[in-house]
Amino acid sequence: MKKKLIITASAIALSITHAVLPVAGPHAAFAASQAAHGLPKPAISRALGALLMPINAKVAKVFKLDKSAHGLLVVSVKPGGAADRQGIKPGDVLVEIGGHKVKKPIDVDIAVRRGLKTGNSNYNFDIDRAGAVVAVAAVITLESYNETYSVSEVSTWEATTTEESSFSYSEYVSEETAEIESAYTSEESAVEESVSHEETSSEESASDETSSDESATSEDSSDESASDDSDAGDESATSEDSSDDSVSDDSDAGDESATSEDSSDDSVSDDSSSDDGGSGDDGGSGDDGGADGGGDD
Repeated sequence: MKKKLIITASAIALSITHAVLPVAGPHAAFAASQAAHGLPKPAISRALGALLMPINAKVAKVFKLDKSAHGLLVVSVKPGGAADRQGIKPGDVLVEIGGHKVKKPIDVDIAVRRGLKTGNSNYNFDIDRAGAVVAVAAVITLESYNETYSVSEVSTWEATTTEESSFSYSEYVSEETAEIESAYTSEESAVEESVSHEETSSEESASDETSSDESATSEDSSDESASDDSDAGDESATSEDSSDDSVSDDSDAGDESATSEDSSDDSVSDDSSSDDGGSGDDGGSGDDGGADGGGDD
């Protein structure tokens, strides 16, 4: 009798085990399936009101994308959100924004936040939609960017569907709720830090360019100063040459003066000779007079 009770208890325990396994089975299988797919963590884009996922080989395989696809997969969009209003649909692939490639969900928000800080609300997206490139001109305002999203509502957003795929959006979001919440909370400060860093780097670059220009101007001024000094030296040398010419002129004047004195001496000598001749003539006249007087007596 005791043996029968033991067997019955074991049977009950075994039946309970089998009853529990089917319930846990799909959840465990899904978790294993997602891990096997190697799907990256999704993140909410504040700029678009969409759940974005970076594309890798596993994402391309699960969502039947072209092997060359790159960018961000739009996993889901909030009804009435910025992406929905601009015609961006689940399953679209964001390739570029404003001519710049995007690789991580935060890249979109950084680009939009940077533009909003300068007063820009117009953004151009290049989207790969079923292999065709579609240009989307989106209007994103600061008000819509600052809109608050509830992670608990993400599971109700319009999501992408894939044919012949084991991907389940609701289960995937349920599994990644903690990651989505964490990314959403930390993204705001990360975006602000990135944009602020870019602004600081831009200001420092502008300051360096200004300093470089001022340095170049200073060097030009130095060159001009050196040129002025050189010109001053040349003018000084010219002045010395003029002084030498003046000394030469004075020397020539001295020589001319000496020549003039010599001429004066010659003139005095000539005058002296003239006076002597005159005396001789007068003496001759006296003798003649004396002779004449004697004769008369």
